[in-house]
Amino acid sequence: MRTAISISMLAVVTLTGCQSTGNDADGVPASAVPPAMDATATTTEGAPVDLADLVNAPAAGAQAQMRARGYSFTQQQGSTTYWWNPKTTICATTVTSNGKFQTIGTATARYCGQQ
Repeated sequence: MRTAISISMLAVVTLTGCQSTGNDADGVPASAVPPAMDATATTTEGAPVDLADLVNAPAAGAQAQMRARGYSFTQQQGSTTYWWNPKTTICATTVTSNGKFQTIGTATARYCGQQ
C-alpha cells in the first residue's frame, strides 16, 4: 500500500511540472498551419516576417498585399491558400475565416508546386 501511495505522489509531482502557466510564448502556437512547416524566417506566431502584419487583415486587401510583396497564388485546399515567392523561395500559407487572414505560416516548397 505504501508503494502505491509513493508512486501516486511521484506521478502527481511529476505531472504538476507539465501544467501550462498560460505563458506559452516559447510553445508552438495553436495557429500553426500545415505539418510540413519549413525553417524560414518567421515571427513567434509562425508568419514569415514580411507577412506578419497581414494577420487579421481583410482577405481581399491582404491578397493584394501578398501579390505586391512578390507572392503568387499556387493552390487552395479548403480555407488554406498557398502562395509562392520566387525571390525568397518561401511557400507561405494563409488560412481565411470570416473574411480575414486568421493565420499565416510557411510550408515546404512542394506545397507551392516547387521541387
